[in-house]
Amino acid sequence: MKTDSPAGLAALTLGIVLGISTQALASDRIAFGSTAIESVHYTYAVAAAKAINDSAGDKMNVTVIATGGAVDNLARLARGQIQLGLGTFETVYQAYRGIDKFEGKAQPKLRSLWVHSLAIQSYIVRGDSGVKTIADLNGKKFTAGQRGSATENMVQQILAAVDVKPDYYVATLSDAVEAVRNNRSIGYVKAGSGLGLDGTTLELKSLIPINVLSFTPTQVKMVQDRFPFVTFITTKPGDIESLGAITMPIQSIGEFAYSDTITDDQAETILDGVFKGQAAQGAAFPEIKTMDIAASTMTGTLVPLHRGAVRFYQKRGIKIPDGLIPPEAK
Repeated sequence: MKTDSPAGLAALTLGIVLGISTQALASDRIAFGSTAIESVHYTYAVAAAKAINDSAGDKMNVTVIATGGAVDNLARLARGQIQLGLGTFETVYQAYRGIDKFEGKAQPKLRSLWVHSLAIQSYIVRGDSGVKTIADLNGKKFTAGQRGSATENMVQQILAAVDVKPDYYVATLSDAVEAVRNNRSIGYVKAGSGLGLDGTTLELKSLIPINVLSFTPTQVKMVQDRFPFVTFITTKPGDIESLGAITMPIQSIGEFAYSDTITDDQAETILDGVFKGQAAQGAAFPEIKTMDIAASTMTGTLVPLHRGAVRFYQKRGIKIPDGLIPPEAK
């Protein structure tokens, strides 16, 4: 094509404009790896993405992708398939440090953004299974958590620490629940929302009797001797769906990125949208309504913050622990 003609110049100009527009649009697209669609945390991810897009739609477009959870998201982040991920910070910390199942595969560029849930890790079993204690899980068909998720990884570590070896039934969340309903498996583990059981488990509870297992003080000590970053909570009778006092692990669940998968400005824009849209997110995920997101983030993760997140929280007057300041912000 001759570029010295009016038509040629117009075509060339249009091509350049389109190229620039496409490049700008691509740079502002944020792929947000979440978890299974059936999970309440997927619901939260969708609400958070909407809050961000409503606040800064002219700057970025956050798209939620259903995934296998934290372990899957860590792998996707490393491959450049997502720029932002959701998961339990206990697992993210292990990946950051390169310990246990991540030995030799450390991801030192991992950075925290915010914590949206401090959730109980419920060990659910059929009421007619005869399983009354964690130790009773030995040899029983049991799903540690959704296949490839942080919950699955953490549960296997915890049960190994207390010398309990179920016959693991590896499955997606929906398949695991269906297997329990049809008595092909006796139970599964699922992170809930705050101190409540997740919606999937409540639906199962309406169909068959279930029990929630509790850890003994000795078992808690065994786990924390090996994994000091795992914390437990003991509920009071009635705190959880008319159940008695139960001791179980509690997970810090939130969002993370690499230091270079999002820019400092993008990190600030994302957090600004999350904080401005907290009430709207609460309509989809009630726990977030009254949560002090900043305080929960400062206490809920051991992984350094993204430099843009440091800037965001400091502007709000939040005191950031020294351990959460990344090397690039010092």
